[in-house]
Amino acid sequence: MRTIYQLIFILIFAVTFIACEKRIDLDLDSANQMYVVEALVHDSLGDNFVMLSKTKPYNDNSSGMDKISGAIVKILDDQNNTFTLYEIAPGYYTDSTLQGINNREYTLTVSTEGKTFTAKSYLNPRVNIDSLSQEQTEELFWGDPDIPEYQINCHFTEPTGLGDFYRMKAFVFGEQEDGFIVMNDEYFDGKSTYLPIFETVFYEGDSVDIQFLNIDEANYRYFNALYYSQGGFVPGNPNSNIDGEGVIGYFGAYAKSERSIIVVPE
Repeated sequence: MRTIYQLIFILIFAVTFIACEKRIDLDLDSANQMYVVEALVHDSLGDNFVMLSKTKPYNDNSSGMDKISGAIVKILDDQNNTFTLYEIAPGYYTDSTLQGINNREYTLTVSTEGKTFTAKSYLNPRVNIDSLSQEQTEELFWGDPDIPEYQINCHFTEPTGLGDFYRMKAFVFGEQEDGFIVMNDEYFDGKSTYLPIFETVFYEGDSVDIQFLNIDEANYRYFNALYYSQGGFVPGNPNSNIDGEGVIGYFGAYAKSERSIIVVPE
């Protein structure tokens, strides 16, 4: 069972991650539609994509966002390699040959409906997950005492030198869990440490994949502000690294380490 000291440790980290940026006040004209860009380049094949959509007009109460088809989408690295992404589903663009390389800067260009959006992101070297561990947590007031709940911890060794930024994602049976976990290295620079996946509760038998992403500062600020502005739901208007008129979202070049664990009874 988790000790009181472990609980305090988790709360300290939670406060650190959530409180390291000032609150961002939204300033959207809710009558206008906004373009939404969600774009990722990883240092691996097969999971690099650009998703394009548009918010609904203020008086449109239908759910979801409009997908944008027919755009011209390109990604260029600083070695003059250009990738033209093709649309494989409405609003979803990819290139199966695209793979990010450490220490390169990537530039995204999107042309659609007479507008052009651009963004840049630097792919920092990967920091590997050393291991994953589990521990049973104490039942809280709203928990079912007959159903054990577990916490997953991500263990890693952080390189020496301040100025690194990270994001963690959790997947259960292949489905990504809600929430954003982003952090900087201010409190664990150069140390071997572990961080709890405090956004999610896990249960016996869960098949869990954890991604540990080395991100740039612009992406760190975006997701940290997004957490504040509306609890992790796009669209919102925290400071974006997408340049252009009437656009929100992000473009990230990430080095990704990934490990899996199956939660077993303790």
